[in-house]
Amino acid sequence: MKKTNKILISSFIILLGLFSAQSFAQNKNTLTDILVQKKIITQREADSINTVNAFNEKSNSKNRNFTIGLEFRPRAEYRDGYRKLPNDTTSAAIFTTQRSRINLDFSMPKFKFHTSIQDIRVWGQYSQTYTSGSLNVFEAYVETYLNDHYFFKIGRQSINLDNGRLFSAANWNQAGRAHDGLNFIIKKEKFTSELMTFFNQTSEAYYETIFSPTTFTNYKWLNVHFLKLKLNQNFTLTTLNSSDGYQSKTNAKTMYVRGTSGGRIEYEKENFYATLSGYYQYGKIQSGQTVKAYYLQPELQYKYKKLTAKLGAEYMSGDDVNESSNYSKSFVPLYGVAHHFMGNLDYFINFPSDLKNGGLINPYLWLKYDLNKKLSLRSDFHLFYLQNNVNDTQGKKINKFLGFENDLGANYTVNHFTKIELGVSYMKAKKSLETLSGGNSNRTPFWTYLMITFSPELFNFKN
Repeated sequence: MKKTNKILISSFIILLGLFSAQSFAQNKNTLTDILVQKKIITQREADSINTVNAFNEKSNSKNRNFTIGLEFRPRAEYRDGYRKLPNDTTSAAIFTTQRSRINLDFSMPKFKFHTSIQDIRVWGQYSQTYTSGSLNVFEAYVETYLNDHYFFKIGRQSINLDNGRLFSAANWNQAGRAHDGLNFIIKKEKFTSELMTFFNQTSEAYYETIFSPTTFTNYKWLNVHFLKLKLNQNFTLTTLNSSDGYQSKTNAKTMYVRGTSGGRIEYEKENFYATLSGYYQYGKIQSGQTVKAYYLQPELQYKYKKLTAKLGAEYMSGDDVNESSNYSKSFVPLYGVAHHFMGNLDYFINFPSDLKNGGLINPYLWLKYDLNKKLSLRSDFHLFYLQNNVNDTQGKKINKFLGFENDLGANYTVNHFTKIELGVSYMKAKKSLETLSGGNSNRTPFWTYLMITFSPELFNFKN
């Protein structure tokens, strides 16, 4: 608890100190008066310096902003077939998780600072007298601006690129996802470019850069370039190129580097939207095996009054277990989010293991209806097919059709800082899904949740 208190107290002192620093400044004329007396500068030069200082001080003091925001998000869940097929011996799980975040933001001309301190817990996870604390830093970064269009983001930061399929902050996950590194950003009216680099180490060291975490799996380094270009009124082009390097588990001097390249073309006119994205994966995966894999996603969307309909598919390549190959064909969607794209029951989120390297084809239809400005309803339909052949425990090829899933949801906005979300998901699984997740496909997987998000602004100081 002492460590937790120190984190909070230190954060407030640093940010509040930025506002009070000017009260400790020396008189603006003191230094220039001494320089004039020593005949180092002339009185005219001193007057010019004082004028510039006075302008900068006035400009900075009138453009400072400090805000404190809160996100409090409890979520109750009922699971009877979430992630794994139920069987005759399993019973439903019921629990509540909670995310509590304090967001601190400070800005002044050409500079911004943001940090998000969070506590993630399951209700009842800790004893009533638990004192060790569970706070951690989700994000902590600064943005320093070269001008209005060019700036650096430095520190621990979430990455949200394109539609979140390859890089996402994973907001559904209570803990979220963030990376430690540097991002150089160019933002103009029709053009956005982000060039990122991240390099990981588990601790300080005197020699070597060995990276071998024992409690989690992560890249040693990651480089990403993202480009979004508005071609004209209707067309937008997006490109994304990345390389992530993993250290060999048997030889610290060996790095396995995987590349992912591709992008998206979008067309939008009035109520109609169409897009096609595609990515190719190459290089070597963490095991040292060469990879040659691909991903495609066509999608159509149409809005009619209060109804929005999306029809699309994801095509993710995989390996044929009955054909020998010296390279992997299994595409991995990097550090993106699967919950939004491949069904809320989350049967396919760890790639390629959840598919036994067989790849996946996911045709989907998403419907959303806005009853009014506060309440909306949704219904998502998914069909799941293996892209390639997978065998069961007897070595027999299984049926590629895995099942049908329907995700239902309701979102209600109480006010500008309170939202309520209700979700219900079920699946009609096929026998072949038992090979991937175990359980009994004759039982219907069912999952429901209720989530409330409070996100008020607690404090706002403008000068």
